[in-house]
Parts: sequence; structure tokens; C-alpha cells
Amino acid sequence: MKCSASTGNTGKHWLSKLLPNSQKLRILSYLPKLETWRREKAGEARLFECRYEMYAWINREVLGEAAIDYLEFGVFQGDSIRAWAETNTHADSRFWGFDTFTGLPEDWDRVINPLDENAFDTGGEFPEIPDERVGFEKGLFQETLPGFLGREGFRSPLVIHNDSDLYSATLFVLTRMNEYFAPGTIILFDEFSTIFDEYRALEDYCAAYVRDYTVLAATRSAESYYSQVAIQLV
Repeated sequence: MKCSASTGNTGKHWLSKLLPNSQKLRILSYLPKLETWRREKAGEARLFECRYEMYAWINREVLGEAAIDYLEFGVFQGDSIRAWAETNTHADSRFWGFDTFTGLPEDWDRVINPLDENAFDTGGEFPEIPDERVGFEKGLFQETLPGFLGREGFRSPLVIHNDSDLYSATLFVLTRMNEYFAPGTIILFDEFSTIFDEYRALEDYCAAYVRDYTVLAATRSAESYYSQVAIQLV
């Protein structure tokens, strides 16, 4: 029997030659997905002018100022973990910050203001936060998180602050911690509108692990849909 070439495959072959292998083109292809997400998921979310207002609202209205376990991925100079420690003053709360403290492990190829490897380097130094409830884990998430999870147990509610920036780092954190994510877990994203990174990682994680969530709040952004987004797993 004689086999014939698929015309569909031939079309894909020519398109693969004509279209550039462009990160910007791939990012633009995700814009309609983000608009659909906004309509279907974020239409009722509370909007805030800045992340600190959002943190305070979540702590007060969603968490009821209860004791929390807070894990932050991507610390840099410690603005967010410091704000959370100052906002949630419960004596039994625990706060951990994960970072290489030597900057990004790879280039961050975003459309606006792409950043090179080692951006956000603090020279290996932790931020100074005089609070005994706060601790830090230094190194790649892939190196530090598995051992940390083997040592610690977590209370509910669990709050995850994801400022990983990169798709690879964000997806690793979400998938590695899936078994610890009970309904009610709150996950914050600091660069959500970089749609080929944090947004895509969340979508891929939820598809692979059959998880769903509600959008609690977001901050307004003059440049894109949102800057920070807070979700709660169901």
C-alpha cells in the first residue's frame, strides 16, 4: 500500500520555516488566554492600589489574623516577607524566605525590560529582619525545598508568596508542594502578568494536578492586566 504525505503536516512544515522562533511571538499568543482568564476567573476579585494594601486585607479579612506558615520564593531585599511579618503579628506564625541571594539562575526573557542572569543579586546576603519568626533558605529552590519539606510540617492556613519570576522556578515550587496544598491554601504571585512565566506555570500546574482556585484579590497595573494576584485553592 502506498503512503501519502499528510497535507496538514506539510502546512506545519512550511509554517515552521516561515515563522520566527520568537519568545515575543509565543508571549503574544498567550494574551487571549489571559483575557479569557480575566473574564472567567478575576471578574469579582478585590482590586488594590498596592500589594501592601492587599496583604493587609488578606490577613484581616481572609485569614482573620490567625497564625500562619508563610513561604516566600524569591526574596531579594525582603520587602514582601518583611511586610507580611509586620502585618501578621501572631506569635505562632512562621515565615521562611527561599532565594539564591545571588540573583536569577537564568535570563528572564520577558517582553518589557528583560533581565539577565544574576539580576537581583544581593551578594549572598540575607535581608536584615529582626524577627525571630523569620528564617531563610539559601540556594536554588530545586536544591533547598526538598530537604526543607522533609524537616518541616505545616499548619493550615498556608500562605505561599511566589516571586520566582521564571516559569521553571514557579512550576517547580507549585508541583513540588502540591501534596501540602490543602483547600484554603493562599498563593500570591508577584509578576502574574508576565504571562509566559508565572501565569503559564499556574495554568500548567492546575491542568496537571487537577486543581482549581478562586481569585481573591489583585493589584492594578498601568502596564498590564495586574501586577500581583492572590488566589485560594479549593
